[in-house]
Amino acid sequence: MRGLLHFFLRLPVIAFRMAGMVRITNRAKRGFKRALLDGGLPTDVVDELVGDFDPSAPLRETLFRFSRK
Repeated sequence: MRGLLHFFLRLPVIAFRMAGMVRITNRAKRGFKRALLDGGLPTDVVDELVGDFDPSAPLRETLFRFSRK
């Protein structure tokens, strides 16, 4: 019982840390895209590269692998 209470008290901290990781990942993705555009690459090539090098893609595949079956 005490462990369950401790978990629910820690749940907001865990949620805020996950939101922070998502914010950092999105900021990095926008910076990568901006750097490619500033480098002179066409927009369609930049969109493809940003999609291929998305750091959240492996995590998303792992989390939602079982829901697709």
